[in-house]
Amino acid sequence: MNCIVAAYCYRETDVSHEIVIITSSAGRWIIPKGQPAKKFGKKRIALKEAWEEAGVTGVVSGRVRELIIKLGQKQRWKIYPVKIKKIHKKWPEKSFRKRRFVSPEEAVRAIDNRDLAKAVSSLAKRIQKN
Repeated sequence: MNCIVAAYCYRETDVSHEIVIITSSAGRWIIPKGQPAKKFGKKRIALKEAWEEAGVTGVVSGRVRELIIKLGQKQRWKIYPVKIKKIHKKWPEKSFRKRRFVSPEEAVRAIDNRDLAKAVSSLAKRIQKN
């Protein structure tokens, strides 16, 4: 089974927090994700994908969430919470991705994959408790 490393990128707000969602190559709303590489640890991959795909840099701020998501085929996902430290105006994939900062509830509505939306909702609850 494929392994995907993803980043739940968030910034705190007065009320709770917002997360970053981006468009996939097919134009669907998702979170930054990528394939693991042997030369990098999974945390580092999550931070790399956050930068390349969403134009944010930050730090891993909690435990990884592991789950199975069916996105075409079943894949094992490792989603790392990434607390945003800086939002960049330019980033490697800016020319072919849209980026939005939204509430977790808006993200769940925008993400059309049910498994991924449930994972985002679960991570949002974990972040709100901290």
